[in-house]
Amino acid sequence: MEIPFGHVENNTLFRSAFGQVAALQLKEVKEGELEAAVAYFTARFDKLKLKLEEIEEKINSQSNKGSFLSSLQNIEDSIPKHDGLGDYQTLLDRIGPLKSLLEDYVQKNRAKNTEIKQALLLELDAILANNDQEEAFEQIKDLKSRWLKTGSADQSVRAELEEKFKSGVDGFFEKRNAFTEDKKMLVKARLDEYQGIIAEIKSFIEKKDYQSSVDRVKELQKQWKDVGRIPENEFKTVNDTYWKVTQDYFDKQKKRRSSERKLKVKDEKQSLKAKQEILNELKSLVQNAFGSEVKAFDALKTKWKNSGHVSKKAHPEVHESFMQLSREWQERQFVWNLTHKKNKGFAKKDEKSQLKDLTRVIRDLLHRDETELKSFNENMGNMHINKGSFVDMLNDKLKTQKEKVALKKNLLKECQDKIKQL
Repeated sequence: MEIPFGHVENNTLFRSAFGQVAALQLKEVKEGELEAAVAYFTARFDKLKLKLEEIEEKINSQSNKGSFLSSLQNIEDSIPKHDGLGDYQTLLDRIGPLKSLLEDYVQKNRAKNTEIKQALLLELDAILANNDQEEAFEQIKDLKSRWLKTGSADQSVRAELEEKFKSGVDGFFEKRNAFTEDKKMLVKARLDEYQGIIAEIKSFIEKKDYQSSVDRVKELQKQWKDVGRIPENEFKTVNDTYWKVTQDYFDKQKKRRSSERKLKVKDEKQSLKAKQEILNELKSLVQNAFGSEVKAFDALKTKWKNSGHVSKKAHPEVHESFMQLSREWQERQFVWNLTHKKNKGFAKKDEKSQLKDLTRVIRDLLHRDETELKSFNENMGNMHINKGSFVDMLNDKLKTQKEKVALKKNLLKECQDKIKQL
């Protein structure tokens, strides 16, 4: 029987030698067994050949070619001792170019991997400089994932790169563990501070100390906001207790104040009558305010303060009249003192001369106020803000400036009329 790629010698089937590979003894065969043995060992070769063809097809179709290099090497290494019958030299001839292709691919890939891992090490340095431990932890997890997905670096620097990465990551977790312990201690200290605030407010309630403790409780409220963050579940529990205790404190304080107010507040009608009398006194003082004594005005302010409660909501005109008369008195005093400074011997002059001096000073002040009012109006016209506290502040300032102008005009007219009467 003709045996391709094999021969029989002394009743033993051999795979024939090829290239540098010596012949290989396959099996002792008896009469009538040769055909079956040849078929078996031919199938063994075909199976190895098919395996090589499958690997070759994957190399040509898949992008991750380098992963098949070891499979090719295994087939090549198995051929000298592979118990089969077939053209093994053809297999070796096909493996050679494929190995060269993959080795070149792996070399280029490892050079690329080396660059990527060097860039990842630079990224690691930046993460290690981040003081936000939680943010850095998430970045480290992402970086580790990308590092593991990146293939092997060049053999000459592989160990060095791996050691640098491992050292940096290990150092981070050591620092993080220490930070976690410090954070636990900080959370405990903050929780103790929260509980201390609650305990102090509770002590005021227990002692029914609602008068002298008000300022302290307000300080504790500010302190509560500045204690710092703790885990949400722990904060919710302590915060609910804090609000309950604080609400209890202020509810009871409100009841106490209401009770005291009923005892201390004078009859509304009596207080209103007293304030109207003070307004009449103040009107009289204002009409003669040029050069009047400051003590007289201060006495009326004290008298107003002690005259009892009158609701601003129910009688806004009373409070507004007092404020307006007070401003007018102060304005008259200012004009008088300024005229006294600007005119030598003013105090010794007769009334008409003093009124003329006052007229000149008032006219100058009026000119200044009108100029400021005009400028203010122009500036407001150029602004494009139509709501908010800033606009309210500007409107209040505008109102004040208009009142100053109106008051100066009235004072000027008053002095001019008096001059005509003398």
